[in-house]
Amino acid sequence: MSGDLLTRLLVCATVMMVLCRVLAALAARVGQPPVVAEMVAGIALGPSLFGLVLPDAQAWVFPAANTPVLYALGQLGIAFYMFLVGLEFSGSLVRGSGLARRFVSVSFAGMAAPFVLGIAATYAVFRAQPAAVPEKGLIEGTLYAGVVASVTALPMLARIIEEEGLLGSRAGTVALGAAAVDDVVAWVGIGLMLALTGAGHTDPLLTVAGFAVFVALLFTVVRRGLRSFLATSLGRGGQGFLPLVCALLFAACAATEFLGLHVVIGAFVLGLAFPKSEALSRWEASVRPFAVGVLLPFYFVYTGLRTQIQALDAGPLLLGVGVLLAASVVGKLGACTVAARLQDPGWLPALRVGVLMNTRGLVQLIALNIGLEAGLLTQTLFTQLVIVAVLSTVLTAPGLALTARLERRRGPADAPPTGERAVPIAAPPEDRTGRPARP
Repeated sequence: MSGDLLTRLLVCATVMMVLCRVLAALAARVGQPPVVAEMVAGIALGPSLFGLVLPDAQAWVFPAANTPVLYALGQLGIAFYMFLVGLEFSGSLVRGSGLARRFVSVSFAGMAAPFVLGIAATYAVFRAQPAAVPEKGLIEGTLYAGVVASVTALPMLARIIEEEGLLGSRAGTVALGAAAVDDVVAWVGIGLMLALTGAGHTDPLLTVAGFAVFVALLFTVVRRGLRSFLATSLGRGGQGFLPLVCALLFAACAATEFLGLHVVIGAFVLGLAFPKSEALSRWEASVRPFAVGVLLPFYFVYTGLRTQIQALDAGPLLLGVGVLLAASVVGKLGACTVAARLQDPGWLPALRVGVLMNTRGLVQLIALNIGLEAGLLTQTLFTQLVIVAVLSTVLTAPGLALTARLERRRGPADAPPTGERAVPIAAPPEDRTGRPARP
């Protein structure tokens, strides 16, 4: 890399950090989480706004030669982020009778309905916009879009629940448990789509067999080895733990990438398999602020550079976004609300569950980028679904505000289920700026 390109990369990083922090402060004033600000910042720095208003300046700050560097930094941020997601899920076991049934029923409804509606909406978009059909084929594209439409973002959901004071409530507990199930099913589905459609660079059968061996090794050999290491190294002060975790993370990501899957799948599965320990908690506390607050925004910028809203005609763009947004939001919110209501009395807590489950955020952006890279999405459909991901995430805060107003009118109704102790699925993660969550 020449000195000029390095200078531009550092300027890019500076502009990115400043804009993210400014937009995060503005977002907080209107009740939106920081991740929404970072999603908007990434799109604003791309050709959709910065490149449209100041094309020469945007081309100087984001030269094509620096795109691979932005990609690499963003992938590192995503790898750490998904590893942390896996850790949060693996520590989210709930002890209480009857709760698992609620989680599974809400999760199933909240994935099945948007999956079916997402397929129908995507097919309608393909009929209206033939250019949106991906190179892998119409069926493959519609199926992948259906999987993306069914995603819920567990880490962001946990933070919103903590900020809204819903930890331990019926809605908060059910939403967290169902979202945890969603995360696992969604990433398994994405992995299967990549393998069975031949979207990776290896034979599908080799991919499936290799991934099965990979998971088996993680949950047996690697997990036992880590427990042994932790038992001996903690007595010596835990020396070498940070390099070990990073080495395992990079190796897991390399393994799934080699198998034709994606780095996020390797990172997520490693997080699920990693045994809990005091040393891991210290590592997470020290690494999270840099990985999530500094590296991850590069992923938003990389996504923004690939999002070209101005390249699409206004009419088809708005029609496609409207159809896809309605399928995603109505399917997820409506299905989860009905499923939650069938499990517990009271429509208000059930509606709150539906609103919470509609949180997508970064997880959906990751899935969209994977689909674009694998040829399962076109640039046209990718851009429309990015807008849908941002809008559906933005709708969470006003949706919760609406349920709060209804509750004030009718009186509190969101108590734990009768005869059960509602337990939070996981300790809420730190926010997207790296600050520890409030107790």
